[in-house]
Amino acid sequence: MVGLPNYTVPTGDYVQEWMDNNGVNAADMARRLGVSPKHVSELLKAKVALTPEMADLLERVTGVPSAYWNRMEAGYRKDLIRLAAEAELTRQYPAIIAYPILYLRQLGFVTAETYDKPGIVEEVFRFFRVVDADALEATWCQGVAFRKTAAANPKKEALLTWLTVAERGVDFASLAPFDKSALRELLPELRTMSRDEPKIYIQAMIARLAGVGVALCLVPEVPGLGIHGATRWIDGHPVIQLSLRGKTDDQLWFTLFHELGHVLMHDTRSLYLAGSDDEREAEADQFASDTLIPPEVITQLPRGRNLEAVRQLAAEIGVSPGVVLGRVQRETGDYGWGHQLKKHFQFSYPMAAKGKAA
Repeated sequence: MVGLPNYTVPTGDYVQEWMDNNGVNAADMARRLGVSPKHVSELLKAKVALTPEMADLLERVTGVPSAYWNRMEAGYRKDLIRLAAEAELTRQYPAIIAYPILYLRQLGFVTAETYDKPGIVEEVFRFFRVVDADALEATWCQGVAFRKTAAANPKKEALLTWLTVAERGVDFASLAPFDKSALRELLPELRTMSRDEPKIYIQAMIARLAGVGVALCLVPEVPGLGIHGATRWIDGHPVIQLSLRGKTDDQLWFTLFHELGHVLMHDTRSLYLAGSDDEREAEADQFASDTLIPPEVITQLPRGRNLEAVRQLAAEIGVSPGVVLGRVQRETGDYGWGHQLKKHFQFSYPMAAKGKAA
């Protein structure tokens, strides 16, 4: 909105200017135009619109082309609509600042200057694809599963934002039809990918999952939200998103297989948030644990700070040493060692302003 004038100039002002420059008063102008003095008065005060017919009359009287008068009137009416819209957007600003504006700015979804309140509100509505705050609330909270989940989350606005970023990043047209059997067959290959470098496997696993109809989105966490992953179904496709909290391979792979557990074991009507206190979350945790490290080798997990034993077991079962180390740390509660075995990575979400990933 910044850069546009915050005022309007009625077309009647330009008519009055011509009259002043040519020594024509309102009564004389009415006689020249063949209309009532009241109509001229209302035209000059912007109480009536300047019609195309009046523009033709003005051309005859003033010599100024009718296209000019029509253009001035169209611009005036457009400015009235714009200023009314800006006022309404500004009115809704207090409801919008509860959303993580800085986060959206960092991802490129909000570009308006910090002092441009209507511009910020408009971009937030465009991000959520709604027209106002009431539509935002109605759209997001229409599903029973989401209402239940959001009600239990003190940071509802942050959660809505994080979930929407994933939606904006999914090209649903490029996904294959969802195939649960093919997904089950893919699990061993995904598990083996953990041994590669993150810069190799991240795009590879996104592509392989897309081939069986699963959308995988790596979306930076909203500060303070505290969620590692989420799963839901959109247009018949499971959408898995990971926040990459911790940015280590053990956390990434455990969260991915946790979410895949939801896809394979649970119904398609719910929203699943990793870390929730829910029986299905516990089932997904168990699925991830058993898939990454089979139960039959649990007794082989080292109980002491033995890096070589971790490397050896990882090689034997075909996963990353970081995955084994993460399991050992969770089993023993000792997180103060072995971090050199974990692979750290950075992932840059494609900015909305660059290529419109949104």
